[in-house]
Parts: sequence; structure tokens; C-alpha cells
Amino acid sequence: MPVARLHRNALLAAAIASALVLSALVSIEAAAADTSPPDASVPQTVSADSLPTAQIDGVAWDQEIVGNTVFVGGNFTTARPAGAAAGSNTVARTYLLSYNLTTGTLTNWAPVLNGQVRAIAASPDGSRLYAVGAFTTVNGVSKNRIVAFDTATGAVISSFAGSANGEVFAVAATAST
Repeated sequence: MPVARLHRNALLAAAIASALVLSALVSIEAAAADTSPPDASVPQTVSADSLPTAQIDGVAWDQEIVGNTVFVGGNFTTARPAGAAAGSNTVARTYLLSYNLTTGTLTNWAPVLNGQVRAIAASPDGSRLYAVGAFTTVNGVSKNRIVAFDTATGAVISSFAGSANGEVFAVAATAST
């Protein structure tokens, strides 16, 4: 058998093998993330599903979920509920807000800060929310760039006396610190 014919047969065999592999791949269903795996040892995943969320007029720097409530900190001054058209149902929310994770409905929690929030963190038991950033007052009271809120009532925890001389960009919470 001439060499040219051997090369042509080898190329033909390679093309057929490639076509078979490609057809096998095409027949496989698209992969989908299982956001609630049945095996508890497998970590939960995320999906690209559209979720209801409050809309803001600026930037959200951080979010924290406690139960079914999403807390958001950033550089914004107004918000509107999920699905509301731009300019409608707008309410004041200065640098912090919260909304229902399931419905996207804004809560009544509306602390008034005088500067942006860069980061937030919930305590491990979910009872407190710590916020840090560029603000120096919260609800008219001096709180130099660090504040703690009660997640159940939304009230500032006055016994927490954190303070910083410059803008704070990160926060973490443990059971004791």
C-alpha cells in the first residue's frame, strides 16, 4: 500500500474518531448546579436564577444574610423594592438597608448614617450586625466608623463602643470578638 494512501486512511480514521467523540459530547445534557444537594457533605452551590432584590441608587459594597433577611451596606441614599420601576416607590436608605430574601421587599430598618458602609458582618449567632466604613454618626449619635446593630430590632447596640480614626474597609465577627 503506498504511503500516501496510508496517510489518507489514518486521517480518515482520526476524523471518524473525532466525530464519534463529538457526537457523544453533544448528546450529553447540559450541566446544572444543584443548589440544594441531598448529601450534607457537599457544599451548597449558587445559580444564575433571577432573584428578587431591592434596587439602589449607588454601589453595594457588602451583603450579609441572617435568616431570611439580607443586610446591605454600601454607597447609596435611596432604594426601591424588587420589581419597582426606576423612580417609583423610592425610599430613603442611607448607606444601609435590609430586605426579605424571598420576596425582595424592603424592611422598615432604615438607620441614618453620614457616610458609606464598606463592610458588614453578622455575629455567628446572627444576633448582631457589625458595620464599618467612612461614617462618623449613626442616627445622629457619634459612631466613628464602627457600629453594631441588634438584628432582631434594628437598634444600635449602645454598649458596643468600637471606634476608628480613619475609614475601615473590612470586618469579621467571632463568638467572642
